[in-house]
Amino acid sequence: MKFKLLTFLILVIFAGCSKNVPLSGKVLDEDGNPITVGTVFFSSEQGLSRARIQSDGSYAVGTLKDTDGLPPGKYKIYVTGAEVGLAPTGPPLVDSMGQEIPPMGGARKLVATKYTTEANTPLILDVPVKGNQYDVRVEKP
Repeated sequence: MKFKLLTFLILVIFAGCSKNVPLSGKVLDEDGNPITVGTVFFSSEQGLSRARIQSDGSYAVGTLKDTDGLPPGKYKIYVTGAEVGLAPTGPPLVDSMGQEIPPMGGARKLVATKYTTEANTPLILDVPVKGNQYDVRVEKP
């Protein structure tokens, strides 16, 4: 009985995987500039999928594997980790003993706060998408 149940579950999982829709695109700000770091999430009642944003703003979303796509359905889209460290300017700081003081860095956000949580994001996508391409457009902070 356990073997039959395990076999059934494996078949259901693999059958579900074949229904995924490949989805890729770019994450862009309101001026069309790419967001170059972070993760874009696709959340639905079926679960959560994600894609790492590449340095050119591109992404390819995955559910069970990195780029295996999404099952059809409605998704809320949000972006996290989209910030860059501030580079130090001017000469290095030195303490009284002549030791260089590491720069105190902050981070510059690339995406408006409303796009960074599932609860607040206004972005909703109905998969499948024509051409399997979807550019995520967000406002700057």
